[in-house]
Amino acid sequence: MALRPLLSSLALAVGLALGHPVAQAADTAPPAATELKWPRDFALGEQHVQIFQPQIEGWDGTRMSGRAAIAVGAANTAPTYGVALFSAAADIDKSSGLVQLTDIRIDKVEVPTAPDSVDKVREALVARLPKGGMTVSLDELQASYAVNQQLDKLRHVEVKNDAPQILFVSVPTVLVMIDGQPNWQGLANSDFQRVLNSRVLILRDAQGNNYLNAAGNWYTSQTLDGTWLVLSQPPKALVSAQQVAEKSGPVDALLPRNGKSPSHPPAVLVATQPTELIVSEGTAQMVPVDGVTLLNMKNADHAVFVDPTHNTWYVLVSGRWFSSPGEKGPWQYVDGKDLPADFAKISPKDPKANVLVSVPGTPQAKEAAIAASIPQTASVSRSKTTLKVNYDGAPNFQPITGTALRYAVNTPTPVIEVSPNQFYAVSNGVWFVAPSATGVWQVATEVPAAIYDIPPSSPVYYVTYVHIYSVTPQNVVVGYTPGYLGVVVNSSGTVVYGTGYTYPAYVSETTYYGYPPTYGYGAGFAVGALTGFAFGFAAGSWWGAPEPCWGPYWGPYPAGGWSYTNVNQANFYGRWGQGSVTHAYGYNGWTGTQWQGSSAIGYNPRTGTHYQGARGAAFNPYSEDAAAGRRGAFSNASTGISGAGRSGIAAHTDSGDFVAGRQVATHNAQTGRTTIAERGVKGDVDEGRDTYQHDSQGISYNRRTGNAVAWKNGDVYAGHDGNVYQRTDNGWQKHTDSGWQPVQQNQSAVRSQLDQQWQSRQIGQQRFNQTQRQWGGGGRIGGGHFGGGGFRR
Repeated sequence: MALRPLLSSLALAVGLALGHPVAQAADTAPPAATELKWPRDFALGEQHVQIFQPQIEGWDGTRMSGRAAIAVGAANTAPTYGVALFSAAADIDKSSGLVQLTDIRIDKVEVPTAPDSVDKVREALVARLPKGGMTVSLDELQASYAVNQQLDKLRHVEVKNDAPQILFVSVPTVLVMIDGQPNWQGLANSDFQRVLNSRVLILRDAQGNNYLNAAGNWYTSQTLDGTWLVLSQPPKALVSAQQVAEKSGPVDALLPRNGKSPSHPPAVLVATQPTELIVSEGTAQMVPVDGVTLLNMKNADHAVFVDPTHNTWYVLVSGRWFSSPGEKGPWQYVDGKDLPADFAKISPKDPKANVLVSVPGTPQAKEAAIAASIPQTASVSRSKTTLKVNYDGAPNFQPITGTALRYAVNTPTPVIEVSPNQFYAVSNGVWFVAPSATGVWQVATEVPAAIYDIPPSSPVYYVTYVHIYSVTPQNVVVGYTPGYLGVVVNSSGTVVYGTGYTYPAYVSETTYYGYPPTYGYGAGFAVGALTGFAFGFAAGSWWGAPEPCWGPYWGPYPAGGWSYTNVNQANFYGRWGQGSVTHAYGYNGWTGTQWQGSSAIGYNPRTGTHYQGARGAAFNPYSEDAAAGRRGAFSNASTGISGAGRSGIAAHTDSGDFVAGRQVATHNAQTGRTTIAERGVKGDVDEGRDTYQHDSQGISYNRRTGNAVAWKNGDVYAGHDGNVYQRTDNGWQKHTDSGWQPVQQNQSAVRSQLDQQWQSRQIGQQRFNQTQRQWGGGGRIGGGHFGGGGFRR
């Protein structure tokens, strides 16, 4: 595949990566897919350097390292192949799926076939690296990193796994959460009292009758934990009290995002303790799981399994497994490593295959853990980014157990006292510092190490997932990983939502601030073949709502909650104003428009599907199977690999390989290769906007510019042994003094390592291509005010 130097349209990304604020129009187009493909070719005169897709081996915050195969030489000679060990700074935007690599350093170059040329090759490579860096696909880098990364090097958390109350119902039901025991407070200008420590409007009259407003209906009950009946005609006084309550602070009506009431009122359950509600469509329907002895409840909104061998039920809640003798409990936590072996054997094609994310040792579990370690980054202006912290009365600080720190309990903003004249706060993924609890707040340039010792038992633990990576006189580069939003990797190496701790809420006579919950919102995970790691919330989805309903309310989440959002791909930095926080691509927070879509903006854990993006299924990286695309499906009978085409499909008759292109796919009988094109292809060498041809030595030229753009094959890899390998239709080849030679069958370790690298590259490229097809679609990510975790009357 051909590579061109980065176009001027990438100047924005370059400027931002270097910390320079750049004005950006809302309708600016992203870099075209052809500019982001591998290998990359950089020319200066007749000399060319080609960089093949990098293999990432280390990723620490915004700094990554790895190796990449390179080719160096003149246009009319065969290239010299080598391996470059490099490191680079990475400016990451998850919503667009792009990374801007800057400060690229070549730490070492190896040239096995010409050791004496190492210095010259390195000089040629360094001289031709683009000054502004390179824009690359996050999916491609992440897939490569997942192959090389060892899970034991990731941050693991000793979360709490006490079983919540798990309730099964067979009719559409909504769960109304009260944060601890109800705190009744009088409602101004009304004869009613209100439960202050709930986001849902719960009222009580002078006679002790309870009323609740949810899903467009009024309900009444004698007790909070009793049976709630629908009021067909609510009293006028009740409606008036509702209007008063809505004026005094946020009220969650538990409606879909479209604001429409369900056609049939759902049932209501009120809980004052950690609770998860499992809803089935009618009586439970247990069906066999293909290939294993397990049974699955096919009509439930959670993953519910039965092991008939031991007559044991298993449910997956917030990434944790719980078991019991039956649906009524009692439930106890099961460490993932202690699950029956059949769980790891569930097919990736099974309707409940997303549970593989929560089974230790599976590829899905590893990839999810890797994704949870990669930050969303942004460049923050030190002079233009400001913060104001509001307290309910005078600042009230309480100790953080196990540390010398204290945190403010009476504000939705996490404020931490390090010393009497040193206070730190986090807002929208940015650290601030002030000499007092009331300010003046300035963008922080460093964070004391003691803050990162805050334990999971603290309600402000989530701030330990926000970091400062680099500082200039004008800007700081910051980032947060999904732990900031509640997703952490547990001691077994799988992702879970929430720490499992129940944090006491702050409640005064007028104000309630809640802290991170673990249960009650239907938190779920997935790793999709084309969409990668996703997590979202599905609470209250069973009344037939066409749109999502609600999500958690704490800390970094907006006051109205999040739901069905693939939070892993949402860029929260877009909530800052123009000129204060900038990033390369994604949500334009100051114009209120979304000019870059994502391959999977939403994720519904109830159905296990993504939406607004993933319109077709294709190659499954785990089973090597796949499904259907928008216009065509195809299969390789020899390998079992299938895929989806859009307009054109080509077959290699010898190997049985099938390839789908958006417009054209062709087969070159001379080389035996099949090629995809976006705009046009000739054999395996003519692709893209320009036209290419082979010379007698197999070097490709651009007939328009005369530049060499590819030496034979772009499927080239840097081996850990310092050698360069390429994948062909005839198998793996190693570059030697005598040219390309087959890798012998007895070199199983080398072949296995290369196969993994090749598979990861296929995964990354497929996801990147899916993202490109969805560019500009999918709507707004994370719009609206980014508020705190409570409300004020």
